[in-house]
Amino acid sequence: MKDIESLARRGLKDMEPYLPSPPAGGIKLDANESPWNLPENIRRKLIRWLEDAENLNRYPETGSTALRASIAQHWGVSPSNITCGVGSDQLIDMICRVFLESGDCVTTFRPTFGMYAATAELNHGRAVSVPVGYDARAARELLGAALENGAKIIFLCSPNNPTGRAMSDAAVRLVLEDAECVVVIDEAYADFMGTSFAGRILEYPNAIVIRTFSKAYGLAGIRVGYAIADERAIELINKAKPPFNIPAISQLLAEWAMDEADEFASRAKSLASARDRLIETLASIDWLDAEPSDANFVLLTSRFDIMPALLSGGVRARDFGAHDGVRRVRVTVGTNEENKKVGDLLCAARPK
Repeated sequence: MKDIESLARRGLKDMEPYLPSPPAGGIKLDANESPWNLPENIRRKLIRWLEDAENLNRYPETGSTALRASIAQHWGVSPSNITCGVGSDQLIDMICRVFLESGDCVTTFRPTFGMYAATAELNHGRAVSVPVGYDARAARELLGAALENGAKIIFLCSPNNPTGRAMSDAAVRLVLEDAECVVVIDEAYADFMGTSFAGRILEYPNAIVIRTFSKAYGLAGIRVGYAIADERAIELINKAKPPFNIPAISQLLAEWAMDEADEFASRAKSLASARDRLIETLASIDWLDAEPSDANFVLLTSRFDIMPALLSGGVRARDFGAHDGVRRVRVTVGTNEENKKVGDLLCAARPK
């Protein structure tokens, strides 16, 4: 019998997988999740549904019709301009499946969300990146790399993960207007800055906005994301969508959350204010820098190791290690108490 690894696809063995933070105890500020649970009215709806209408012995509706209608009403588009996926991750995979041939390129910034490169490679493509930037110059560098490499897809994360910064509106429009390929704008964190291209995306037939319920809506556990694009693009993406991909209970919770968009916008605004206060606190520490952020997290950089101070108080953050002598750690904005804990630990630390 052949060794199982010899039967795997060529190149897969050497591929670096995208690995989320491992589960552990402590104060969890490592995954950019919301610190708040379901609003009470949605919790009551769920309980009533489980008591009176629970139907989990049946397959969910593949088209997510009610959820798409609620999303469409919010953004002023047609339900035919929307498709839903298992978080943004499945949407990224569906887009790569549709548009990449073997060896095709995707272009993005670095550092950015690792799933773009990983998913491109899993779909027989490759990723080319340029240093992250937020203005027209960065947009032109990204466009140049895409043209030089014959890119089929540009992935643009704005606000960017893990740096937290958003591209300027003018820079995003430059990419949309000049790109000769598909442009995917990942707006996972856009709720925390209050602006979006979702309502304007139909002006650009080669563009796709993807959004998620995992961040500002605090529903990471239900794994629902959605894409908004020209109807022809949605028809293509749906060819790569598995049947019954969104569980019935996840569709319901996302629909109810969409109906409470104002409440979640208020929550996002509160978290943005807490983020700014945390950055202000950390700005007084002379051995680290807290980067400006438009998201619900803050990227910390230092010549010293930041993690021991956080771990000493039971705070879990995302450690990106050291590159070129600089260590980077991403801290999610939590409750006021959790943010104070982060500030107290780092202010008291004496790194070596």
